[in-house]
This record gives sequence, structure tokens and C-alpha cells, in this order.
Amino acid sequence: MPEAARAPRTQQQRRDETRRALLDAAVESLIEVGFARTTTLEVQRRANVSRGALLHHFPSKAELLGAAIAHLAEMRAVELKRLSAELPADRRADGKAGATGEPGASARTAAVLGLLWQCFSGTFFQVAMELRTAARTDPELRPVLASAERVLRDGILAQARTLFGKEVAEHPGLPGALDLTLQLMIGAAMSAVLHGGDKRLDELIDDWKALFPTVLAHYAAPRRRPGPSPSPSPTQTPPPVPTLKKAMKVTR
Repeated sequence: MPEAARAPRTQQQRRDETRRALLDAAVESLIEVGFARTTTLEVQRRANVSRGALLHHFPSKAELLGAAIAHLAEMRAVELKRLSAELPADRRADGKAGATGEPGASARTAAVLGLLWQCFSGTFFQVAMELRTAARTDPELRPVLASAERVLRDGILAQARTLFGKEVAEHPGLPGALDLTLQLMIGAAMSAVLHGGDKRLDELIDDWKALFPTVLAHYAAPRRRPGPSPSPSPTQTPPPVPTLKKAMKVTR
């Protein structure tokens, strides 16, 4: 029997396909030739679309690159989801099941932190670092990239809740501990650019895996905020306030 005729694409489907082609082309260009040579004309050429189509979706280069970062993050999230099927059960690294308050991170927690570290040791981070450097002196790119990274952080937190075991996912200290983890890994990954293959960095990440339960507990504890100094009680005599003359004598 002859194959059924394929239904014609809707206008929205064509728009979505064009947008996807542009984002794939932008990511490909950033990876292959870097930020400086990733122009809108280069992206247009790689995507094989018209100038009008590019400008319809992304009126500026900054908007295109911000969307490209989000697109690259989505691709990485899909990869993490695939790798999550290989994560171990939620047990401590020493083989015992227990609460996060006990010493030692679970094997699953350590494995998830290892997956997050992979995000900062590959293409995604290299592109993000290059864009951050460009954003420092680009007033149009900076707010777009900052907004994209806030969305990225929220996405990482949401995905982390599904990757970690139930206990860590529901721990009140997870948002703070994860933020600190991301900042640590960003710094370590920047060092890795200059000192690639340095085993010390991997050792530091392993140290962090062991410390992670303590960090969770730290961020779950009530935070003390500095308040006004207590007023002296009526029975206490307040200390004398030195006069200007006495203060001058002391300083001489």
C-alpha cells in the first residue's frame, strides 16, 4: 500500500523549525569559531535562512546568543537525564544507608555532583566563559546573558531535585548548598582552562563531595542576623563617653 501523505506543516511548526535551526547554528558557531567570529551573518549562513527570518526571531546578536546559551543548557539537561539512569541507589558512599546528617555523602549524591562537574569541564562551560568575558564590556549582551544564567540556575536546581535521592531533594538546605557548589565548580573549571589535567582539581571536587552533607546542614540551620546592640539595663551605668580632649591625648 502507498504511504499515507504527510500532513503539511503548520505555520507555527515552520517557525519552530527555523528558530531551532538558528539556535543550532549559533551553538555550532560558538563551539567551532568562538564568540568573536560568531556574527549574525555567520549564523544565518549556517542555518541557511533568510536575513528577515533571523531578524524576526532574534532582532539583535545579544538576544540570539542569550537564547543559544539556554538552548545549549537544554541540550546538556537532556544528556544529564540520560546519564541519570546509571546513577546508583541512594546509599552512603561507605555502603550504609543513613540520613544526610551522618558523616559521608551517599554514593548517589557523590555521583550527581560528579555529573554537575562534567557540565563545567566541557564545551558548555567554555562557551559560557567566553560569553561572560565578552559581556563585561558589552552593555547589550550583559543583561541578556545575566537573565539567561538566572534561568539556567533555576533549571539546574529543578533538575537536581530529580537527580538527587529523595532525602537530599527535599532538604531545606539544598538551594544554598547547590549555589555554593556551582560557584565552586565555576572557579575550578576556570582554573582547569589554564591547568587542564591537574589531578588536584579532581581531588578538590572529591573533597567537596565529602563535605556536601555538612554544607546542606549549614544552609538548613537558622541564619543569625546582626541586630542592634542591647541597651544597658536601668541598673547598669553606661560606660563614660570620652571627651574630645581626652581622645586627642590618647592619640598623641
